[in-house]
Order: sequence, then structure tokens, then C-alpha cells
Amino acid sequence: MMMQNSYIWFNGEYHRSDNPVLNIGNRAFRYGDGLFETIHCYGTDSFYLDFHYKRLTKGLQLLEIEKPYSLSQVKLSEVITKLLNKNRHFGSTRVRVSVFRNDGGLYTPENNSASVIVESSPLDFKFYQYNQQGLMLDIYDDIAKPVNILSSVKSCNALLYVKAGLYRKRNALDECIILNEYGRVAESISSNVFVVKKGEIFTPGLSEGCIPGVMRQVVINVARSLGYKVFDDVALNTKVFSTCDELFLTNAISGIRWVLGLRGNRYFNTVSKHLSVELNRVTFKELI
Repeated sequence: MMMQNSYIWFNGEYHRSDNPVLNIGNRAFRYGDGLFETIHCYGTDSFYLDFHYKRLTKGLQLLEIEKPYSLSQVKLSEVITKLLNKNRHFGSTRVRVSVFRNDGGLYTPENNSASVIVESSPLDFKFYQYNQQGLMLDIYDDIAKPVNILSSVKSCNALLYVKAGLYRKRNALDECIILNEYGRVAESISSNVFVVKKGEIFTPGLSEGCIPGVMRQVVINVARSLGYKVFDDVALNTKVFSTCDELFLTNAISGIRWVLGLRGNRYFNTVSKHLSVELNRVTFKELI
């Protein structure tokens, strides 16, 4: 939750986070016409910003939204650093960068120019905190995720994840697996999905409709550096949950979270714990 006395950055100006800055014609509100990135920061550093920026730029191109002139990677890094200083958020912090098409038009936009909001909120844990208690999951299969060019966009339209989140809450779960239109594993509500079988690591390929997670790629790199064999372009049938040894989730804010159970299946956490230790070491090497 945003602290009452904190600030946001909106198109080059700072505003109190509890003051409204958007009007009723906002296209992100009306049509979900925008996208966002969530970035883990510590001190005044943004981690893996190059990965986030590359995904953001690609998403803007797909949505045909003009990248604001001020939104270079260098400028974005400066804005985040200044905002963290202004809000005095110096521990682990979630920074959200939202970019949306400017007002005008109905379904068809009048123009493709964009606005940017950057906000920060402190996290209640330090670094990437590996969960001591394993997560309990289920499969949400009421709505399938389509596989198309929009599958990879972290869009402001998140109704699929909202519905899965309501299912999670109603059933007292920690997370839910989301399936693609072919009935195979895509991702979870907020993370990419990894399974471990006989010491080898598998994760759905981007062609399966999952978000190309920043932490997904970082963990793949870390795992390979440790000598693990990683298959990152596979199609995973739900039967894998009955045969794998481990199941874990990854996202940019939490890092790695291990799963204890999915329906009647129970899992170990040896590989995920090893990866989490190394992930923190390589990410926060000057701090740990």
C-alpha cells in the first residue's frame, strides 16, 4: 500500500500519491490501454532495469504506443533514483512504471502519444526473501489464456488474473496456475512457473503464452551458471505436477518462491533453495 506522505512522478512532475492526477477520459481506465513494469529496488538501485526496459519497449511497439521522448533507459533510472530519495524508500522497494496512451477517442485512439507514472512502495522483506513455508496452489481453469502477440504484454487489462485471484482467495490458496488455450501450463497469477524433475529444470516456453518474466530469464541464467540443465522452451501438460520433484514460482519482486503442494501432490525444495541463495548473491553482491 502506498504510504500517505509519499510521492509519485507523473510526466516530469512530482505529486502527492494521495492526490488524484488522472481524469475520467484516461484510456488505461476506460480500455486497459497501457502497460506496466514492476521493478525491485534496494537503496537507490533498480535491479535488472535493462531487462525491464527491453520488455517495456517491446510492449509499447506491440501496442503501437509512442515511447515518450523522456523515457530513455538512462532517464528512467534517474527518475527512479530521485523518487526513491524523495520518498526515503531505501530498503527493498517495489517500483511500478505505468505507461498508457493519452486521452482521446473511443476504441480507436485519436493519437498514440503516452503518459508515464512512476510510483514506489516499500516491501516488508529484505532482498529476495525465500519463503520458509511452501505455497499451496491449485489450477485455475475457468478461463484460458489466449496465445497471441498480446500474451507477452504486461497489460493494464488484467481481468484474467483478477478472476484467478478471486478464485485463489475464495479457496484460501497462495497462488493459482493459469492454463493457456491448449490446456497447458502458461504461468501463475503473478509469476512464471518452473518444475524440477530428476535434477533438471523445465519452464514453459514463451510460445506457450506466458509473460516473458524478467526474473524468469535471470533464474534461467543463474541455474545454468550453477550447472543445471534448463529447458526453457517446452510445453508442460498438467500431468507434470504429478510427476515432478519440485515446483517453484519466480517474479521480479519476490525472486523465487517454492511450492509445497498442488492438489494432492507434495514437493521438495532443494533446487529452488539453492537457486535462491545464488540469486541473492549475484543480485545483491555488494550488500550481502
